[in-house]
Amino acid sequence: MIGCATKRTVASATRLSVQRNFALSARVLNVPVTSPGKPVTSQAVKSDVNGVPGSKTTGSAGVPSSVKARVTENNEHEVPKKKAFSLFGLLWKTALLASVVYGSTLYVATKNEKVMDFVIDKQLPYYEELVDVIENGSVEDLKKTWAKLSSKVALPSKGQIEELTHQIEVQGGHLIEETKKKLTHVQDSLPSEQLQKSVGIETVQGKIEKIPFVALKDGVSGLADDSVKATIQSFNDLLDLVDGSNIGPKKDAMVKHISENISALSSKLAALNNSFEAELEARLKDTKTQLLTAHTQKELDLTRSMLDQYNHEKVMLEKKYKDRLSHEVEATRKALSQAAVNATTMVRIEQTKRFEAMVKRKIDEERDGRLKNLDALSARLEEVEKFAIGLEQQVSSIKSKTFIQRASAKLKSLLTQTAENAPAQSLQPFVESLQSATSNSNDEVIALALDELKPLLKNESTQSILTVPQLLTAWEQLTPELRSASLLPPNAGLLGHLASIFFSKLLVPVKGAKPEGKDIESVIGRVEQSLVRGELDSAVEEVANLKGWTRKLADDWVREGRKRLEAEFLIDLIDAETKVL
Repeated sequence: MIGCATKRTVASATRLSVQRNFALSARVLNVPVTSPGKPVTSQAVKSDVNGVPGSKTTGSAGVPSSVKARVTENNEHEVPKKKAFSLFGLLWKTALLASVVYGSTLYVATKNEKVMDFVIDKQLPYYEELVDVIENGSVEDLKKTWAKLSSKVALPSKGQIEELTHQIEVQGGHLIEETKKKLTHVQDSLPSEQLQKSVGIETVQGKIEKIPFVALKDGVSGLADDSVKATIQSFNDLLDLVDGSNIGPKKDAMVKHISENISALSSKLAALNNSFEAELEARLKDTKTQLLTAHTQKELDLTRSMLDQYNHEKVMLEKKYKDRLSHEVEATRKALSQAAVNATTMVRIEQTKRFEAMVKRKIDEERDGRLKNLDALSARLEEVEKFAIGLEQQVSSIKSKTFIQRASAKLKSLLTQTAENAPAQSLQPFVESLQSATSNSNDEVIALALDELKPLLKNESTQSILTVPQLLTAWEQLTPELRSASLLPPNAGLLGHLASIFFSKLLVPVKGAKPEGKDIESVIGRVEQSLVRGELDSAVEEVANLKGWTRKLADDWVREGRKRLEAEFLIDLIDAETKVL
């Protein structure tokens, strides 16, 4: 459709230009090129510029002065050339103005509801698509659409069409000017004056230039129709005849041939217009049908979408308000239930207060009667209650002390009174029994003592902790080694050890009530006396104060002695603390 419009525009412009040039050429050809008194010849003839000699109405050049002045005045006031009419320019400006007005109307319709109602009522063409482009379109979308359209349709540019039209007009005007210059030589004198002139014929040998033919440029000739080309060819044939000398017999045939070509061109252009209008009508009808179908389909789609959206929103709102209603009903039910519970509680409290007031009033009324000794009885009962509570606490304390004392006595007897040939018993169960007996006492001293006693006796038995006689026996067995070690010199070798063993046999044991001194014999004597008297703490202290090899040899004995001392001390501490509970 766009190609047809382009061809139609080019053909119309070409037709108008050719008709205008042809009319001008015909007028030029109809101008008489001879004057009275001059012979008709095919060659250029130079007229007598002096006119008729002796004429009173002629000037020096044979032309009246009034006519010459009038010609000069007309030459001074030349009519300005009018701008050539361009059909394509008119169509382009009209289309541009209509597009601007239409686009502005649709843009205003997007901002004003009244204008939008007018557009919808009048059903302007393509208003839905254009409004959608104005509201949602972007520059990138327009660029993509234009690129897609340009790739599909190749149109002649405006420059090519204007160049074709301008070329035809310029060549036509140039042809007219050349024809005027070659074939028309207007005489300066009037026809009446020329009749009075003497016939003076002078043959002038002149050179007649060829009139240029009408031709299309290579870039534009492809766009012209065959009828246009035939008309141009006929016009060029006419120009060829004009340049020749035998114009008469061929002029009418050539003009007739040109008229036939122009008529054929007009008929073809009319047929082209009719076919263009028919095709345009069919395309418009198809487009209208497609638009109506698309509009109906879009309306159905929008209706279906709106119904789906409506149903979805309806379901969501129903669910939302149902949840809200259930929450409100549940909250109201809880509030009413709580209010009922509060009211019932208040009624009960009020009834209880009334009952208490009534009982108090009755008691006050009966106090002076049968209940007059009730206060004394109540005080007596309180005293009895306090006495019973105190007695119960004492009984519980005595019972707890009894259990603790029994457990501590049992543990102490295992440490002190176990026979040497008796089977070994683990002390851990007895310690746990003592701890369970003291669990209700809440005494910090007993708790601390038990915390120290448990790791001390965890892996011990009745035979693993040495008694005082056993410690004495172990000390007597250790004494020879202590004597020998006390005589060793510093850094002693084999000879030093042998000498110490020999000289230790010569030492005399110290005897007495309380041996004094820091030598090894005095220490041995004091330890033996302490062990005999049962003073284990003094014996352990004496041995712990030894130095050097003697202290190293007595380390195991000191450890065993301290273990027994710590166990006896902790058990005695628990026993003593139990007595003050």
